[in-house]
Amino acid sequence: MASQSLYRLVRLAQRLLPPLIALVVVAFEVALLPYRHVDALLWLRLGFYGLVGPLVTYAVLEWIAQEVLEKLRAERALEEANRRLLAAGRVFREALESENLEEAVQRVARALQETLGYPLALEVEGVRAGEECGGVRVELPGLRGYLEACPPTPERAFLEVLAHEVGGALQAVVARSRDLLTLFEVDQALKAEANLDRLLENLLERIQDWAEAEGGGVLLLDEEGFLVPRVVRNLALPNHPFLPEGAWKGALEGPVFVAPETLALPLKAREPVGVLALKGKGLSRRIPFLSFLASQVALAVRNAQAYLRAEELAINEERTRIAREIHDGLAQSLAFMALKLDLAERLLDKDREAALKALAEVKDTLRSQIREVRRSIFALRPIDLERYGFLESVRRYALAFAEQAGFRVHLSLPDGVGLSQASELVLFRVLQEALTNAAKHAKPTRVEVVLEPLGERGARLLVRDNGQGFQRPEAQGLGGFGLTQMRERVEARGGRFWVASAPGKGTEVGAEVPY
Repeated sequence: MASQSLYRLVRLAQRLLPPLIALVVVAFEVALLPYRHVDALLWLRLGFYGLVGPLVTYAVLEWIAQEVLEKLRAERALEEANRRLLAAGRVFREALESENLEEAVQRVARALQETLGYPLALEVEGVRAGEECGGVRVELPGLRGYLEACPPTPERAFLEVLAHEVGGALQAVVARSRDLLTLFEVDQALKAEANLDRLLENLLERIQDWAEAEGGGVLLLDEEGFLVPRVVRNLALPNHPFLPEGAWKGALEGPVFVAPETLALPLKAREPVGVLALKGKGLSRRIPFLSFLASQVALAVRNAQAYLRAEELAINEERTRIAREIHDGLAQSLAFMALKLDLAERLLDKDREAALKALAEVKDTLRSQIREVRRSIFALRPIDLERYGFLESVRRYALAFAEQAGFRVHLSLPDGVGLSQASELVLFRVLQEALTNAAKHAKPTRVEVVLEPLGERGARLLVRDNGQGFQRPEAQGLGGFGLTQMRERVEARGGRFWVASAPGKGTEVGAEVPY
């Protein structure tokens, strides 16, 4: 545009100057006609033509030079503007492509120095990059940091604008990092806690911290459709179950504000399971991510409820098994011993040797049942995982059980496995059931317990015995939960369960669970 404007002005001068000069010359000659007999007229003409030409030429060239200078200034300003726009654009691009704040600071500082062409230093929350030179320094808005640059001439106004751009880009990186960190913490909380109330407390704390909320609460639906406050922190909620009516109407379907600064989000896992409530400012702009976090909480609640139901079914199954074992085992053995004692009493005077043999059978049966009762009581005794820790509990339980059951046990345990509490509990239950099954059915002399970390995949537990083995493991209802219950428990954690056995070759029970 500047070149076209200059060209038009030059063309205009080309058209106007020759006629204008000719007009001036004619006017000058006409003005000299009355003085044509004056002797000095020749010198006057020479002076006029000698000055007018150079003056006009100088004026035209000066005018053209000024236009060219303005054009150069405009081009330099445009180049500077383009350079600054390029710097701002690269700031956002480098920030968007960075995975964390440290990488973003390094890449942004390098991009700015390459684009601007002079030394530059950038520091944000302890992360530094670039070359300090003691030049113009401005603070980054919204972040603990500064931008320092050393341009040829101070450009503080531009650097302040640039600092806003850098601050905005890095704030986006910080916000994205906070979102990812919150998701990671939520995921870790889901894996690390099996108790529903403690799980909800941990999740609510992390969500509150992310949303910068003053208070929050989790309300779950009961069987009658009432909202029951389960975990509440600094939030005015009814301390009794209530129907989702009035301000709470619609809270099970979508985000609604039940009070000026209190947001209620539905906890949905296919079907609504409750409501997540948060109190604070600026929650409306955080609704999309909060809705995603609420869905994670809903899945955790649904899984925990399913786990509790499975525990209740397992307890009922265990009670049924104990009753069946007492009826089929201890009760029949007591009836057998009672018959033998009656027989011994009748034979005591007639056949003393047969009576003593019957008493010996009663004594052997009684000792066997005493060992069985002690083993069953030990298997049912709870172990304090939180007190001793997982590995120490495995060691203590295996050694004590082997002593009670009368076989040797070989332990192969690592220094650590890093499992969540829920996964530790599943593996410990598998260990209990596998040892119980070995003692009751395999009659081994040696049992091997192996626990192996699997890196990011979790851990593997193997329980091998040298007992009598069996042909069809899937057909046996063995141990407290049986093989089917053990398999369901492991697979509910996303793991893998197997049993390998053959007559006379012992049995291997294996389980792999994730973190």
